[in-house]
Amino acid sequence: MRILWIDDEINLLQSFILMLQKEGYEVETATSGEDGLTKLKLSNFDIVFLDEIMPGVDGLEVLRNIKSHHPDQIVVMVTKSEERELMEKAYGEWADGYIVKPFKFADLISAINRTIKRKEIIARRIGESYTTDMRSLAYPKNYQDWIEKYLRLISWDERLEQIDDPSLKEIHEEQKREANIGFNHYYIENYQSFLSGSGPILSHRLFSTWISPLLREGPVYLFILDSMRLDQWLKITPVLRDHFEIEEHHYFSIIPSATPYSRNAIFSGLLPLEIYEKHPRYWVLEEWGQNRFERELFGLQLKRLGIHGLRYYILKATSSQEIERSYQQLLKDSYDLFIYVVNFFDLILHSIPSKSEVKSLLRDERLLLKILSSWFVTSPIFEAMKRIDPKKRIVITSDHGFIRVRRPLLVYGGRIISANLRYKFGPAIRTDTKGALVLDDPRTIGLPQIDPSYRYIIAKEDYYFIYPTKPAQYEEEYKFTFQHGGISPFEIILPLAILHPKR
Repeated sequence: MRILWIDDEINLLQSFILMLQKEGYEVETATSGEDGLTKLKLSNFDIVFLDEIMPGVDGLEVLRNIKSHHPDQIVVMVTKSEERELMEKAYGEWADGYIVKPFKFADLISAINRTIKRKEIIARRIGESYTTDMRSLAYPKNYQDWIEKYLRLISWDERLEQIDDPSLKEIHEEQKREANIGFNHYYIENYQSFLSGSGPILSHRLFSTWISPLLREGPVYLFILDSMRLDQWLKITPVLRDHFEIEEHHYFSIIPSATPYSRNAIFSGLLPLEIYEKHPRYWVLEEWGQNRFERELFGLQLKRLGIHGLRYYILKATSSQEIERSYQQLLKDSYDLFIYVVNFFDLILHSIPSKSEVKSLLRDERLLLKILSSWFVTSPIFEAMKRIDPKKRIVITSDHGFIRVRRPLLVYGGRIISANLRYKFGPAIRTDTKGALVLDDPRTIGLPQIDPSYRYIIAKEDYYFIYPTKPAQYEEEYKFTFQHGGISPFEIILPLAILHPKR
């Protein structure tokens, strides 16, 4: 059991902390309400012991904050007063119990035991709430419903982390699998109408829809965090909300949901087929450098939108060292638009010192989210955001998400086949349509066809492509790894947030 103890005089409680640790409890401490709230944003705890009277932000205010952001968190107030009025006030703010100073070690153990029983009651109530919530969005009718369903699934990911109920967690995983299947049917069936403009904003309309109008109001910083998923965004928003008012939107990635397609579409304002037909020299077929003409494509989009004389700068960072070097450049006041492309996923991986830990991270979504929170708070990106001129708008978005793949799908064809595990193109390639969208004429969904024999195959749900030469080896190597480029809500539904500094 993990305990967070928030008390400005925590040094006087070391004997109790040592006794708890000897009993097998994991105890973290915080000497202020602000410090405690930060730790709660970064990690999960079974119980919080919270001192009622502290300098600065007092215990009751911290309690309100905890319950508003973590409604299922167990909080026990620690107070010097036995006054009924104070206790009722604490309970009125949803405290789960209280301990009166001075207390004995037995009082702590008693509070913990009561907490365990309360968590069992909460688990039963959560099960009922879960069933009701899932039933209310069992059949999404439009893209707004699908966004809402995905947001609720993410919310339940977080809530179920706080209870020990394997059966409910398995039901939740099944709900996510079913949602993935349903989303695939919906997206494939409606994708062509989405391309024509009836439906969600897609990658190629992101700039003209949100960024261009903002530029009329003043300078803009656009952060494109490569591969950032919606649940990752929601993990860092509590930290950002301490400094910014956040206006949240969502958009859908085009398919394939991979950087050469989605990000080129963002910069160009065009679908891949349109880039290939109108600006063939900027459509790269080789595996390397498929996004190396983003500056040129962006310049053409500005011209097409009638935006002239814009002072803009595009910067790409693939390592922490590059971010550190670009810190001062980022804070310069000489640009109307600063676009910062950050290789988000790789940066998180590179922040892990051990290769074995990286391997574990690549197979554990919960661990990935925890690492992300810790990394972002200490990153120079977050520090720079806080120092940007408050008159300038900050926009944060992603080009695509990713999914943990589970089911292999054999792909057949010639030697010229692209390498991605969630989409492939090449002459006469074929696979089982149960797990992939097969496009004999990719032009129908805005993809280039450099030769009449070229096909695209795009993985559905949690499938990934393997070759028939060594199927067992490829299956073992890539199963349960994170991949992108296919069709799933985790890859397609993305955040776009406009940040306004708090006054």
